[in-house]
Amino acid sequence: MSVNKSKHYLRHMIHACVSGSLLVPMAAFAQQDDTPAVEEVVVTGSFIRNSAFAQNNPVDTVTQSDILESGAASMGNYIRDLPYTQNTNTVANVNAGNSGSQSSVGTTFNLRGLGENSTLTLMDGTRSVDAGINTLLPEIAIDRLEVVLDGGSALYGSDAVAGVVNLIPVKDFDGFRVRLYHQFDEPQDFEDNKIGVMFGRNFSNGINYVFAADYARTTPLMMYERPRTLRAAYGWANSGNPGVWRELDGATANPGKVHGGDLVGGNLVDPSCGTFNEVTDFGAANNNPSGIPRPGNNCFFNYNAQWPLAEGKTEYNIFQNMTFDVSDRVQLEAQMSLANRESENHNTLSYQLNANNREGLVVPESHPANPFGMDVGPWTWRPFAAAGTLPSYTDLKTGARKQTYDDTIQRYKVGARFDLTNSWTANSSYSWQRTHRDYTARMINMPNIAAALIGQGGPNGNEWFNPFGSADVRSPFYDAATTANSQALIDWIAPTVPFRTSQRELTVFEVNATGDLYELPAGMAQMAIGYQMRDIDEWDYANPLSAAGLDYNTSIIDTPPTSRNYGSRVQAAYLEFEVPLLDTLDAQIAVRHENFTTYDLQTTTPKIALRWEALPELAIRASVGESFLAPTPADARPFDPNENCGEIFFGSDPITGGVLNGGATCSSGNPKLSPETSDIWNVGFTWEPLDDLTLSMDYQSIEYTDRIRTLGTLDIVAIEFEEMLAAIGSTPEAYDPTPGSATRQAANAWVAAGGLSNVTRDSSDNQRVSRVVSQAQNVSTVWVDLFDARATYTMDTNNWGSFTTSLNATYNTKYEYADGGEVVDALGKQNGRTGIVAPVPKIKGQARLSWIRDKHSASASWNYQHHVEFDDNVNNALTGTPPPEDGRIRSQGIVNAQYTYLMDQYFDSEITLSAGISNVFDELPQRLPILGGFESRLHSPWGRQFWLSVDWRPGF
Repeated sequence: MSVNKSKHYLRHMIHACVSGSLLVPMAAFAQQDDTPAVEEVVVTGSFIRNSAFAQNNPVDTVTQSDILESGAASMGNYIRDLPYTQNTNTVANVNAGNSGSQSSVGTTFNLRGLGENSTLTLMDGTRSVDAGINTLLPEIAIDRLEVVLDGGSALYGSDAVAGVVNLIPVKDFDGFRVRLYHQFDEPQDFEDNKIGVMFGRNFSNGINYVFAADYARTTPLMMYERPRTLRAAYGWANSGNPGVWRELDGATANPGKVHGGDLVGGNLVDPSCGTFNEVTDFGAANNNPSGIPRPGNNCFFNYNAQWPLAEGKTEYNIFQNMTFDVSDRVQLEAQMSLANRESENHNTLSYQLNANNREGLVVPESHPANPFGMDVGPWTWRPFAAAGTLPSYTDLKTGARKQTYDDTIQRYKVGARFDLTNSWTANSSYSWQRTHRDYTARMINMPNIAAALIGQGGPNGNEWFNPFGSADVRSPFYDAATTANSQALIDWIAPTVPFRTSQRELTVFEVNATGDLYELPAGMAQMAIGYQMRDIDEWDYANPLSAAGLDYNTSIIDTPPTSRNYGSRVQAAYLEFEVPLLDTLDAQIAVRHENFTTYDLQTTTPKIALRWEALPELAIRASVGESFLAPTPADARPFDPNENCGEIFFGSDPITGGVLNGGATCSSGNPKLSPETSDIWNVGFTWEPLDDLTLSMDYQSIEYTDRIRTLGTLDIVAIEFEEMLAAIGSTPEAYDPTPGSATRQAANAWVAAGGLSNVTRDSSDNQRVSRVVSQAQNVSTVWVDLFDARATYTMDTNNWGSFTTSLNATYNTKYEYADGGEVVDALGKQNGRTGIVAPVPKIKGQARLSWIRDKHSASASWNYQHHVEFDDNVNNALTGTPPPEDGRIRSQGIVNAQYTYLMDQYFDSEITLSAGISNVFDELPQRLPILGGFESRLHSPWGRQFWLSVDWRPGF
């Protein structure tokens, strides 16, 4: 290990020296050349300076004023409303992981809804080790965002399948600035607070220094704080405490090991089930603490109130940038940014039934609290729910388990720009970045709980753990002498385990040059040439309790997980030409070759574009190109079925006709992955018929093949079902899951012969799912056709000020995907039963009216999403919430408004006061009988919010 580390840091030093060696001679050369410097305008979308293509490609620019005028509490909430993004991670939803994470933290761009990993995110033109928008820069230091919407692998390499986002910081600032922001919802259940500072100085010796920092705190919003939605949500499990048991035959208690017995007979419901439910309203916190009796001898647990709609989080960001003009021709740059985000993760107090419960836990007949008079084992049960003595780390308001994730991101970059001649400029940069996550896990020690069930628990090894509802003082069966659990015993069973879960390092070295190539009859041909090296190292650390075989959620049968390290090196070379064919017609040709030495994979991606200035006011553009996305080292890691295991909360099993609740869900690597590829062609125009009117439209077609997606539990079980039907020669309509039917017997035989390797089932006749292992896979092809339209008009009046109206909209005309050979139309649908695509409204748009007069300004915006067809599983067994009568999740239009007043002569300072309302008409999400109670990938549960902002610039 020490040798590898030495090589690792030696490599960094070599790269730094190479960067420096490039700077010194070129700086000297530049100082000898007295030709005046050339003004440079660089826009994302081309390496050629002053490129007409970069400025007229389908590139959207978002300025800091755009963000401020929106009133969005964060970049994540702002980009969620952009017409070309889908399924942006801003709302937490329990287990709703289809088409991307929904944790409400670490928001990234998801262009066209093609997946967060399909958009390449740059920070100041350099790849980022972490694509989370809120941790790239302090918001006060954001100059603008530039979004390339037609793919960019020919210029920027892997990951730019759907497009490229470049976050450009403020680098030239002289003065001091402070900004305060406060936002709260109308019921005052949660709030966002932020303070940012920026300082800059232009020194006479050619040095410009910018420092910026911000602090942001978002309080959590729990589901019980939105009772209207919570009452509709499917958030129940058939495993709880009180739970359901079965007789255990032939078992020998062996803490931490399998007991060797069999669960026999029917369900035995804990006698305390449903006996002390003072609060039964599903919209309230801590409702139904003793469970909900259900037909078939079941006792359901409603876990909804223990989950958040938005995680609480605290974020710190620091950014520094220094440029030094060595001469008129040489500029050196050093950049540093640090970010830290602490997220509060809420979930159920303990995971429910898994293989360990049934194969490792024994409650003997002699247990003093055993109500059944026989040896029993858990059937559908969890150690802790909402009854009895709970672990000390329990959140008393909700009964939830609150764990913290601490993400730290470091970025360092040095570079130089130098004018080689009057027309050639070169750039070189070297960056090193690292991100790591530290986790405070609230866990359950498997041998400890097994020992406590046989009277060998606690610090002194002589206490009984009562797993029944009689442990709660409210139970009619409570007896302080025989059924109570001591706090010391519970905390011995349920420890807190802090550890580092992951670490990732990225090193990027890049050098390029751009300038005039030769004079053609129609003008000067230009060229850019460059080289890039990227090194990625990833560490995935095993939970210490799991690695020791002590974790309740890690199978006691399989090999314990181990810490792993993965790496990848990429070397790339690229060329770009801009060639004037006629006085009004230019061509852009770009090609990039990337060599992934780790995977023995090489790709070459081209792009060709034309720009025709048909009229002085009208530019027409067309492009065709390819993009690709290579598998990450983590996705391509070796397969281990016992990694990252948790709980299956929901879903039905098509083979048995039962539920998936109670099984374990794990995720592992897939070394057989191939890269994703896409073909994108675009045609569009920009027209300025009037001085203050700009119209733009693009038609784009995307074919996206071999998409890498980590399928959800439901997708994997559905694949298993399809393979089983094909093997036994049946169809979904003809298949009968009833035990004893001909098709069910054939299915049992297929499962017993091996079935699908990613799904493990009980060996008994019931064939219940005990584990599902998800992997990143090349699962599908997606076809997308769409129109992007933009219009901006400014009207100046003599007395009423200046008015600007803008409209941005995306109209999808085609969104299809191939799944198992079948082409599925996903356009205008919720796509609730697949992890391949997100909900895709046909129309998503944003209209804005802005006004400015002297020191006053105001704006109002309307963010619209078209309706989609509801196609999710209906789960209303407890709530009775019906699906939409018309089969649609309705369209939604959210209106935001803000007003700003500028005090520019206030004690030699400039003070900007802003106030606004988000969601003016308090539009609430449509209630649906699904997870979370609404479609969180489309709608937000915040309701009406108010915000205030103060921006102060002393001496300005």
